[in-house]
Amino acid sequence: MTYTSEASWPKRAVVTAGMPYGNKALHFGHVAGVFVPADAFARFLRDRIGAENVLFVSGTDCFGSPIEEGHRKAAEAGFSGTITDYVTQNHDAQKRTLDAYNISLDIYEGSGLGQAGKVHAQMSATVLEILHEKGYLQLQSHRQFFDTQLGVFLNGRQVQGFCPVQGCKSEKAYADECDLGHQFAPADLIAPKSMLSGATPELRPVENWYFTLPEFRKPLQTLNAAWVDDETLRPVVTKTTNEFLGEPLIYIKNELEEAYRGVANTLPQHEFVPAEKGK
Repeated sequence: MTYTSEASWPKRAVVTAGMPYGNKALHFGHVAGVFVPADAFARFLRDRIGAENVLFVSGTDCFGSPIEEGHRKAAEAGFSGTITDYVTQNHDAQKRTLDAYNISLDIYEGSGLGQAGKVHAQMSATVLEILHEKGYLQLQSHRQFFDTQLGVFLNGRQVQGFCPVQGCKSEKAYADECDLGHQFAPADLIAPKSMLSGATPELRPVENWYFTLPEFRKPLQTLNAAWVDDETLRPVVTKTTNEFLGEPLIYIKNELEEAYRGVANTLPQHEFVPAEKGK
């Protein structure tokens, strides 16, 4: 995009930088790849519209299975604090690194820490309550790995095995995806092992709430189509979004094709695409 003397500027702006997980300190890739570009943009905007009109925000993501797994490993190595202590320790280390590189953040908090944590919890609860009231959340049952030795359900990162996707050589696959990005059904994971006890876990039914995203597909497609001609957006943004909003694809194993054909007439309208030779 080319800026001219007639370029219009916002009166106020919020600049964000991707939130790193609270399971480790920052490495240089975080600083150079995430924070430096955002910092440069924030400084540029401050120069154009005034520092008092620009808010540069980021923080530590305090939730997720990588954090739970990181805390477990830290405890095995002798860390005696709670998971909150663990995240706080990493958050403080991240903030020191950003300060050392003079990243000009106005806010760097934690999604589960202090006042920011309280606001995050309140906003999350409000959004979920509204979605539930509108009927956009559905309770569905699926199978999740269960450690029979410890009597607990395992999150995705607490299970490890071999990737079942043909041609993939990854020996580090989690409950439903491998470290090379292939996704699969948990039941297809080869030689699953609990990272907590080392035992072979079982798949047991569990209920979770799911967001009915398909109901928003067409409005989002319409919105994305309007963005295609927006010169302020890079083409990769609308292209990636369009791929995400495309017709859903469900892959089945070749050995299950006969079973699929036995129920094909009872499924919603769809198109069957035969597998390529040898795949």
